[in-house]
Amino acid sequence: MFRNTLMSTSDAVLLFDAGAGQAQGSRPFQEDRCTFILPDQFPAQTDDKLAFFAIYDGHGSELVSEHASRNLHHILAKRPEFDQGDYVAAIRGALSDMDGELLETFKHKTSEPAMSGSTVAVCFVNLTTGDFIVSNLGDSCVILAERDPKTDRPYHIRRLTKAHKPDVPSEQARIEKAGGKVNTRSGTARVGSLNMSRAIGDLQYKNPVNTLDDDSSTLYTRRASSSSTPSEARGDYLSNEPYTSHYTLQPDRRYLLVIVSDGVSDHTDDTSLIQHVMKLSMRGMRASDVAQEIASTAGNRPTSDNASCIVAMLDGQKS
Repeated sequence: MFRNTLMSTSDAVLLFDAGAGQAQGSRPFQEDRCTFILPDQFPAQTDDKLAFFAIYDGHGSELVSEHASRNLHHILAKRPEFDQGDYVAAIRGALSDMDGELLETFKHKTSEPAMSGSTVAVCFVNLTTGDFIVSNLGDSCVILAERDPKTDRPYHIRRLTKAHKPDVPSEQARIEKAGGKVNTRSGTARVGSLNMSRAIGDLQYKNPVNTLDDDSSTLYTRRASSSSTPSEARGDYLSNEPYTSHYTLQPDRRYLLVIVSDGVSDHTDDTSLIQHVMKLSMRGMRASDVAQEIASTAGNRPTSDNASCIVAMLDGQKS
C-alpha cells in the first residue's frame, strides 16, 4: 500500500499511488509472486528515485518465482550497466545472471530448478529522469495507458510486452535451430511440457542441462529434443533473452500502469481491464484495493489460475 502526494521539483514523474493484489484461484498452490519496490527501498546508491514492479508466474513449483521475486532487483542494481544508465542491458544481464544462480542451485542443492520455472514481467522506473523500461519473458503482461488530466479517463492504451509462444514462427525457428522441436499433441503448442518459449528456470530445456545423456534427462526433455541433434550441439530450447523496451514518461502527462499474470489477462482484453481499473479508482479505491479486486475477480472464476495484479498511478511534474 502506498500513496505519495509530494515530489521533488527535480523529478519528472511522481509515483502517486501503487499496490498489488493476488488470488490463488482454483490451483492447489499459489505459485505467482509479486515484487513491489518503492524509491526508498530500491537497493542502489543514487540520488535518483527508482521504482521496480514485477510479476513472476511460476510453474512446476514456486521455487523459481520465489527466488526471482526476492533477488532479481538486487542482481539488477549490481550490474555494471546499471550504474551507466543502460537499464535495458542491465535487465537482460540480470535475467541471465538469475539463470546462472539457478544452475548453481541445480548443481549443488536440488534438481528443482530444472523442473520448475517462471515468467517475468518487469517495469523499472526512474522517476527523476522519466526513464521507463519494460521487460518480459513468457505471457505475463504490462499495459500502459495515459489518463486525461481533467477527467482521469484512460486513453492511448498499449500492451508493452510480447507473449512468447512456441508456435510463433520466429520462436519456432529459434527452437528448431537450437535442436528442439515444438509439439501440439495436447492441442496447444508446447516445448516439452511448456506452453511458452521463454522463461527463467526450466533448466532441463537449456544448455548445459539439456546436453545430459538420455539416462539423466527427463521424458519432457527428450520430447523437446530433436533426435537428429547430438547432445553437444544443443542450445536453449527455452530462452531467457527478454523482450525489452525503453520509453520516456513525459512530465506533462498522467499514466496508469497495470501488470498482470495470464490468470487475469486470459479472461479480459486490455481496454476493458484498464477501463475497469480506472472506474474503481475514480470511485476512490486505493491502488492496492483495485489490484486485489482485479485479482480476486479473476481467481473466483471456475477452474481459475493463480491471478496477480499490480496497479500504479504515475503523474508528471507538470500534469
